[in-house]
Amino acid sequence: MRDRTDGYVPEKLLLSGRPHFVEIAPPRDGRPVLARQTVGLADEYNREDTWFWADTSGDGTHWSRFEGHHVQIDVELHTTNRREVNHWKGRDEIRAEGTWTLALARQQVWEGYLRTNVLDQLLTIRRIAQQLLDHPAIDWRDEKPAAEQLLNRRLYYDRTPAVVSSTSVLSQGCVMLKPVGVALFPPHVSTLDRDEDDDPYERDEIKVDLLDSRIWWWRDKPVAEEPDLRPKHGPEADAPAKATPAKAVES
Repeated sequence: MRDRTDGYVPEKLLLSGRPHFVEIAPPRDGRPVLARQTVGLADEYNREDTWFWADTSGDGTHWSRFEGHHVQIDVELHTTNRREVNHWKGRDEIRAEGTWTLALARQQVWEGYLRTNVLDQLLTIRRIAQQLLDHPAIDWRDEKPAAEQLLNRRLYYDRTPAVVSSTSVLSQGCVMLKPVGVALFPPHVSTLDRDEDDDPYERDEIKVDLLDSRIWWWRDKPVAEEPDLRPKHGPEADAPAKATPAKAVES
């Protein structure tokens, strides 16, 4: 039986394809400590199983069995009561208030307000967290932050070609979109029966949340003069992305 604490490299590690990274220690100086994660054969006592492993050496010379959180989930929730007095309306009330934030892989990606039933809100937070974990445009185990993965991504917004123009509002669970091939997004259907026109300047760039059902995240084809960023056919297109080895964790 090989010593699993000293220079242990599992057999049949899956190292092809894009690498995934997981947190292997508490953050240091506000930065997560990451290592490459993959699957391989279990140790010699459990040969019929496949385990997750993490490269804690940073250079592939030692792997630790990984049974940690694949994606870190942090929820902060704060409740307050606030008195509101309105002498003109003769109203004197104490109201429930509060705020909450959600972070995945140590990146804040949603925020919201609390009302009277906090436990119901926890169910909403769970639903949002699960949808974001399954988000088609974000790989939470990628070494690249979510903001970088989303920026300049091609998509369709309600049939209009668009790109993610800014991720400065990602902490709110939102991104900014700009249309491609046209100057403005079409007016929303809710404005079509109004006599007055909507402000066109509000449609040259719009703010949408990451779970907006009008977004189709898989646009690949360029529009008009938009650069074609698709990989060409051949070895370069099929080659797996290279990863920067994680730094070793001090014992």
